[in-house]
Amino acid sequence: MTKLVHRLLSSVSLTIAFSFPALAQAPQQPQGWMYGFGINAAQDVYTDFDNRIIPIPIIGYVGERLRIYGPFVSYQLLQERQLTIEAQLVPVFAGYEQDDSPVFEGMEDRDFSYAAGLGVNYNVDSWAFSVSGNADILGKFDGFQMTASAGKTFIIQGFMIEPAIGVTYQDSNYVDYYYGVRTEEATLSRAAYQGDSAINTEVSLAVSTRRFLGGMTRFEIGATFFDDSISGSPITDDDMAMNAMLIYTRFF
Repeated sequence: MTKLVHRLLSSVSLTIAFSFPALAQAPQQPQGWMYGFGINAAQDVYTDFDNRIIPIPIIGYVGERLRIYGPFVSYQLLQERQLTIEAQLVPVFAGYEQDDSPVFEGMEDRDFSYAAGLGVNYNVDSWAFSVSGNADILGKFDGFQMTASAGKTFIIQGFMIEPAIGVTYQDSNYVDYYYGVRTEEATLSRAAYQGDSAINTEVSLAVSTRRFLGGMTRFEIGATFFDDSISGSPITDDDMAMNAMLIYTRFF
């Protein structure tokens, strides 16, 4: 399975994870094992990296404190009214294999990794705010990321409409590993490049409903605007990537 497929699985798991915090305060929120399927269409900023449309199976678990969404695991440490703090294990599904694009010819593969950290969520009225940070625990890129986001939910005739905006900080180790070009990898057409830290901006719009087939159906479209430290790499050719996703989940 290619790294792109892994990244799409990551996107689906995050979509499910963020579908439920706003609902988690409700007494009727179900618990137990869930299943479903999704389809994701995504771009990448790597040069000549093909856009792909991939179907994805989904399975997860929602408990009183423990939540599992594929490879994502979180455990609630504290809940105080609208504030929750949780420990998180999250995959870092970035990187590439040499045969993913001609631009990577002669370069070593960049591997996905796994990270551990904390997340803080605050829900008030129809607003949801979150801050999370995690660090590499497999020694692949030896760095960390932090994300802050804000979103608002509008409920219209059984549909939840959720615009959101966020920023993600990736330290220099992360950017250099996934977007840098080592000295021994440099060629006449691909200069050596050492990545610096980056701050990327993300915007999204999601529509969710429980009206169909007894489960949760969600469509989301989003765009990520990449920092100059990433778009300036000789192995990228754009500073923005879009993705669209349709998923359906229900409890057993």
